[in-house]
Amino acid sequence: MLAPVLFLVALLAQVQATYLYVSSYDGNVTTLELTPNIGRAQSSQSVFFGEHGGRGQHWRQEWTYNLTLVSSVDSLAQSPSWLTLNKQNNILYMIDEANESGNGTIISYRTTNTGQLEEIQRVEALEGGVGATFFGSGAALAVPHYTGSSLQTYSVDSTGNMELLQTFRFSMAGPGPVPNRQEAPHPHGANLDPTGQYIVVPDLGADLVRVFAIDETTNILTEVTPLYAEPGSGPRHAVFSLDPISGEYVFYLAGEIAATITAYRVHYEPNQGGITFTMIPGAVYNSLGPGHPVPPTTTGQSTGVTAEIAFSPDGEFLLVSNRRDLSFNPSTRPISYPIPSDSISTWTFAKGRSDGALDFLELFPAGGSYPRMFSLNRAGNLVAVGLQQSGRVVVMERDTETGRWRRQVAEIEVEGQITCVVWDE
Repeated sequence: MLAPVLFLVALLAQVQATYLYVSSYDGNVTTLELTPNIGRAQSSQSVFFGEHGGRGQHWRQEWTYNLTLVSSVDSLAQSPSWLTLNKQNNILYMIDEANESGNGTIISYRTTNTGQLEEIQRVEALEGGVGATFFGSGAALAVPHYTGSSLQTYSVDSTGNMELLQTFRFSMAGPGPVPNRQEAPHPHGANLDPTGQYIVVPDLGADLVRVFAIDETTNILTEVTPLYAEPGSGPRHAVFSLDPISGEYVFYLAGEIAATITAYRVHYEPNQGGITFTMIPGAVYNSLGPGHPVPPTTTGQSTGVTAEIAFSPDGEFLLVSNRRDLSFNPSTRPISYPIPSDSISTWTFAKGRSDGALDFLELFPAGGSYPRMFSLNRAGNLVAVGLQQSGRVVVMERDTETGRWRRQVAEIEVEGQITCVVWDE
């Protein structure tokens, strides 16, 4: 039995503490530390990890973890809603939604090896900032503004300082099919396309994905032909992926209002300088899974269901978080989960199809109420979930081979309504 013990000891030496940064509507940006609990490590034969001896015995390390608070910085902003870490220089940027009134704020923070955050700069922005993405090899930042019906871009230098580049203000002729959510344009996300040539911005209010071509020399954006989403779907977030069979890119759009995932084939037209999207036949999915009831809404009214969407680092599995569904409720399903919980659904590429279509894999408890945002670690085996209404961050483990969830491994309460959680790796 000495060999598996030595194997596990060697594995422990490779595992280090990891910082996570968390924003909440109370104004704080919090640093958490996730540490493997060495004293309680356990072995398991349930999942293949590595083989020992010639007796067919399989070992996998079952880690336990501690999730602890390291520091909390009062941003002095109204409603921090989004965090993004610039991998070029490990500088953290916080976007303030400014829910109460007036303009928003963008703040850059220097990260440290102790987990402390040191403010670098704050700039005034439009109200309603709800996301951010870097482009131009980290030299520019695009920020969608939900209540401001706008997109703003900034130049970003290596020290973390920002300067406004452009402002795009959007309008629409009248309210959309869901008037309480679609009375005006509401950009809710921003993504850099896989080639680095375009920024795409899902607009929940206008049922569009706005598309901008990037000038590679100046990082100036030019708006081009948008993607027209299904009326009333309410595009919120999106993600690109490479189809493993066809080798072509596919675009997956999360519709918050309709609780849908829609897949589009991506076409690049280099001679015309454009990017276009074609909906894949039959590839519109209930984000909760086939046949699952969607939380009811009154006619023409909605508070939204589908939130975050992301691929596993290996590109094999799509994860989507759902709010207000309470699919796991001890009053109706007492064995499945001990507290009322919304869900995260997992999808994989449909067998026998090469067009980016999806097969449903499973629905799993998110760990509490309103999983507004989640993010995967670099290895893809751990997922940090920000539970807005529970005021809690949970970390869950998944099997990277099968794509299925294993268990919740850590949790901690964080003051305020959680809006975003990101890994520092």
